[in-house]
Amino acid sequence: MLRGILHTGIEVEDLEQSVALYRSLGFQLEKEVERPELEARAATVAKDGVTFELWQFENKSRPEVAFIRNHIAIYSDDLDKDVKGLVDRGYKLVIPVTDGHVHRYAFLQDASGAFCYEIATDK
Repeated sequence: MLRGILHTGIEVEDLEQSVALYRSLGFQLEKEVERPELEARAATVAKDGVTFELWQFENKSRPEVAFIRNHIAIYSDDLDKDVKGLVDRGYKLVIPVTDGHVHRYAFLQDASGAFCYEIATDK
């Protein structure tokens, strides 16, 4: 079952500058990661239960960028079942179930093609 929002993913042009801005707003830096397979870097900032995942892409022509650049991540307690249920309702699986650094996840695009959702669960 889908349980709640994990974070909102946002593309930024300058990761350091964006982290500095969020810090000035009282957010704490939780982690920074290099994602060479995506030619990207990411940072997670959080404050009072609100979490943003900031992405800086070096190569914006990679196909994954279109789905990761702006997304909402939703926690699932049964990833495979929830992904199947969303696909059955017309969502398009755009990044298959993947074992990530912290979570297992998949990315789905809504039926209109306008927005992507990361569905994630603990490993």
